[in-house]
Amino acid sequence: MLVDVLVSTLIFVVGMLALAQLLIFTTQMHLSAQRAGEATRVAQDKLDELMKVNFGTDPRMAITPANPDSLATNVANYFDTPMAGVMTRRWKVQVGPTANTRLVTMRVVTSDRSQSARTIDLVTLLRQW
Repeated sequence: MLVDVLVSTLIFVVGMLALAQLLIFTTQMHLSAQRAGEATRVAQDKLDELMKVNFGTDPRMAITPANPDSLATNVANYFDTPMAGVMTRRWKVQVGPTANTRLVTMRVVTSDRSQSARTIDLVTLLRQW
């Protein structure tokens, strides 16, 4: 009888440990998805802002020079930090298919102490109205 209780207790403890690991994994995935959604929103906000500027006069919408790569490093006029220490937005502006368009690649790099850095890229065509 005592052996049965010990075996059932062992099975119960192993099951509880498995559930605890599953809970930790689920929480980490939830936080990762939340951060990805936040990064996508931040990228879209910047694209909406750039959509409203004058391509000819605003330096943020000038065609990006080839070197240094503005998506890999912080280049003046092509990056900002909406959440200092947590997110960095970088963008690259290329010539569009017509004179009044620009192809913009937006990259949001997030760094989280509990997760490794995560990168979200959005590419869109902006038109000067």
